[in-house]
Amino acid sequence: MHPNRRGTVLVAGGGVAGLALAIALRHRGLAAVVLERSAGPDRSGGGLVLAPNAVKALAAIAPGLADRVRAAGHAAGARGAAPHRSAFLDERGRVLGWVSFDGYEDRWGMPAVTILRADLHALLREEAEEAGVELVGGFAADRYRDSGAHVDLVARTGAVRRGDVLVGADGINSAVRAQLLGDGDPPYRGFTAVRGIGPAPAAYPDGFIAYGRGLVLFAAALGGGDLYWVASMTAPRGVAPRRPVAEVLARVIDRTSTWHPDLRKVPASADPAGCVVHDVHDRPPPRTWSRGRVALAGDAAHPMVYTLGQGAGMALEDAAVLATALAGTTLTETALTGHGQAGPGQAGHGQAGPVAGVEQALRRYAAERGPRVRGIVRQSRMLGRIAHVRSPLLVAIRRAILIAATRGTDGGGQSADVFGWTPPAD
Repeated sequence: MHPNRRGTVLVAGGGVAGLALAIALRHRGLAAVVLERSAGPDRSGGGLVLAPNAVKALAAIAPGLADRVRAAGHAAGARGAAPHRSAFLDERGRVLGWVSFDGYEDRWGMPAVTILRADLHALLREEAEEAGVELVGGFAADRYRDSGAHVDLVARTGAVRRGDVLVGADGINSAVRAQLLGDGDPPYRGFTAVRGIGPAPAAYPDGFIAYGRGLVLFAAALGGGDLYWVASMTAPRGVAPRRPVAEVLARVIDRTSTWHPDLRKVPASADPAGCVVHDVHDRPPPRTWSRGRVALAGDAAHPMVYTLGQGAGMALEDAAVLATALAGTTLTETALTGHGQAGPGQAGHGQAGPVAGVEQALRRYAAERGPRVRGIVRQSRMLGRIAHVRSPLLVAIRRAILIAATRGTDGGGQSADVFGWTPPAD
């Protein structure tokens, strides 16, 4: 593919959301420039479980992309795959219930795929380069100027890039969002997460979720006997991320010292050099995701608590929906005539020119994504609260809820609205 004269989309942020969007735009004939603060690929972040809706989004973003991700990760619930069974446990190792991904591909159209975040990021960068996306490193977005006819994105260094549309995909502390909405810092949700990678316990080769008092240990199989895990524990805001990773990991090991041996050895065997620590935040999704020629996507629009495992999934859905919305829109007047001015009767074929068309496309995108994402953010936050309760009474109530919710082996019955998502038609 080669850039045409239909216009250029600037994407602030080179994470999962930004790269996926840029790939989707190129495969729909639009030029895309990804402007990322870091100078190279992202090597951090532990792992991800991409639910069937996320894998369907990958298939919609670019031909063959879902197949490449499936090959790079560990697919559970795929046709012909080995049976899957993951346990819900208390800290003593008592089984509260089981969940299985078996049959996901037949039921939802795609399996669930567990993959290291760094592997997914590397794969998306490679796909973006092959699609002709311009990748610019060392460009930390600071502010933008929307003239009505184009958008300038200004870096902290003073460098400027001009495009026809700007999408802020620059993460939870988005500079684009700060200017667009001015709604302050994301709220802290009361717990810190430590992420790592290590061998799976023999008793739980497919992973597990174990619940203690104020601490949850989640693990998912990566294949080959390994898993990635997340230990999240109640903690004061901002304390753990400022400390050495080894010190925070030692705190997790101490707080799980009385847990069942199969569980406590997961963090105890971790190498601090391979772990990541971060506080957990989210935001109520805004009613307004766009203004003029500027819109938000991914964590810049809707960061969420990780408990439902849909952060990356919602970012990938954003990419598919936004690229489709822009694909049928002329972004620049130059593209209409080739001379910088729309000729008589050429202004968007009955619309008020390309400016109106762009704004309408961005509003359609936000209107479609808003209700879905708001529900998932709320559900994720609720699950986070339930997971990290500390009082004996609330722990007992949580136990009863988990036993009831995991009765049987089908983990998809409670997630039909999430997994059943269908990508928009181009």
